Amino acid sequence: MTDGAGTPTWRRWLPFVLALLLAGSLQGALAEALPWHITSAQLRITPGGTLDRLPPQLALPAAGEAWRDTPLPMAVPRHVTPDEVGSGQIETVWVRLALPAATAAAGEPLYLYAPRWQTVGRLTVYADGEQLWQSRGGPVWNGYNYPLWIALGQAPRDIVIRIDVVGQVGAALSSVRIGTRDDLFWRYAARSFLQTQFPYLSSGGLLAVGIFSLLVWLRRRDETRYLLCFLAAGAYFLHTLQYLVGQDPLPIPEVWFSWLAFNSIAWLILACYLFIFRYLGLRYRRLEAALYCSVVFLATSTLPLSWLTHVVFLYPLSQLLLVALNLVVSIAALRAAWLARSREALTFSAWNAMSTPIAVHDLLLQNYRIDIEGIYLLSYLGCVQLLLFMVLMYRRYTSALDEVAQANANLSLRLAQREAELLESHRQLRDVERRETLTRERQRLLQDMHDGRGSSLISALRMVEKDPSGTARADDIAQVLRECIDDLKLTIDSLEPVSTDLLLLLATLRYRLGSRLEAAGISLTWDVDDIPPLQWLGAQSALHILRILQEVFTNVLKHSHATAIRVQTSHDDHVVMVRVHDNGTPFDPTGVPLAHGGRGLANVQRRASALDAAVSWEPDATGTWFTLSLPIAPVTASLDVG
Repeated sequence: MTDGAGTPTWRRWLPFVLALLLAGSLQGALAEALPWHITSAQLRITPGGTLDRLPPQLALPAAGEAWRDTPLPMAVPRHVTPDEVGSGQIETVWVRLALPAATAAAGEPLYLYAPRWQTVGRLTVYADGEQLWQSRGGPVWNGYNYPLWIALGQAPRDIVIRIDVVGQVGAALSSVRIGTRDDLFWRYAARSFLQTQFPYLSSGGLLAVGIFSLLVWLRRRDETRYLLCFLAAGAYFLHTLQYLVGQDPLPIPEVWFSWLAFNSIAWLILACYLFIFRYLGLRYRRLEAALYCSVVFLATSTLPLSWLTHVVFLYPLSQLLLVALNLVVSIAALRAAWLARSREALTFSAWNAMSTPIAVHDLLLQNYRIDIEGIYLLSYLGCVQLLLFMVLMYRRYTSALDEVAQANANLSLRLAQREAELLESHRQLRDVERRETLTRERQRLLQDMHDGRGSSLISALRMVEKDPSGTARADDIAQVLRECIDDLKLTIDSLEPVSTDLLLLLATLRYRLGSRLEAAGISLTWDVDDIPPLQWLGAQSALHILRILQEVFTNVLKHSHATAIRVQTSHDDHVVMVRVHDNGTPFDPTGVPLAHGGRGLANVQRRASALDAAVSWEPDATGTWFTLSLPIAPVTASLDVG
């Protein structure tokens, strides 16, 4: 297509299209300019600084050197010793940032981000002459390990950073980035986590582990490894505090906090290497004595109250002494672990040896000898050290569990063997006891047959032998034989299980003798009450009781001419009483000679003594009372009485 002059239409519109493309590319270039990474600035140092609260408006002093260009990161060198920190001299380092001419999109706020600044003093940030931010901590612990994150609002034309420096310790500032929140916050969050949050979380967690180790040590005082674990965790926590404080003033004087922060490294070295030596079961007395002396010397020489604190070169010499001390004990620990062929101890000692170059790195970073944008690494080293510490304690714990499990297995095996031996011994004892019981029963029965039925049968035999004509009274012989049968029945009854029930035993006696008494024309009255059980009542003691009562009834049948017998039971707290009353001729045992029945009474007394019992006869106007008093407590006397 062409116009009226024959010129193609596209040529007429080409300049306009090129202009639009150029404008779009310029706008894209301006948008790509964010975030700004500022790596150069202007520097100026003036005297007469202050640590007081500054006015909200920027006021540049007229005196001092002129502005000069400086790259970022920048560092103002520090002197070897910090002795002039307390001299009162304060100088101000001014840093003016050269900002690009481009601006951010309308309405989108900008932020300033700097990985690190460091000095002994205070830092203030101004934008277009207005104060935006000022550090709030003390001059030494002022939050230097926290990255800067300052809201700028709209893009400023001019940013000035004021650093008030106490003494001649110098100052340092990293490069600066300016951009939107989306551009820079991830950098700030990552840097903040690496420099402050991770040391805080790791030290807090390891301190909790150390407190747990302390509680274990309080229960097991001989396990000093747990105490050393707690001391190492506490020293690491104190050392890590220096990377976390400074956002606000400290609760204690800064000089004392500085003393804690410096000496905590020595305490950590001491605890770690003592742990290694104790883990390997070694004691290097001279080396440990030198280690103790060095730690005590560092602690006392760096005290804020000590005159040695102000000696020239003491501070760097203390740092060098700390490095040398760590190097010596690292070599000793590596050698001990290698000779012991302990892989865990060798790993721990090798990692501890890494603390020497890492400490040198942090020392150079602290004195601005390397890139200020680096990170202090000693906190990470301590974290890994204590993790290895925990691994070693875990290995120790699992090894102890394995030993306990093995000991329990061996103990179970020995216990099973002893149990089998005891079962066999118990079986043998039961066999012996059974044989002894059978022997005792056999002896008792033989003795009872000899003393009871044997003597009765001999009496019957003599009666027949003395009357060869056969005129002996048949009723006398029958009486003797009935007594033998009753005696045999009582012996059999005594073998029946009566548990502890005396009333059941008396009922058996009533059943056996009732018909005999009835045949003799004697009435039997049974007046018994409940009585407590006799725990000691067995076959032998039951036979004794039956024999005693049998003798009493026999005497009543033979000698008293009674027509009625009453049996009563009663008890108190100590004894059970069985009382037998007959209405026959009163009976006094003291006047009975041995030839006229005294032997029977003697047998009664002997059997009562075997039961720890007592017997008595009490004649009265109506007849005679016989009382058998049986103890409720277990019998202690011997029952081996015929």
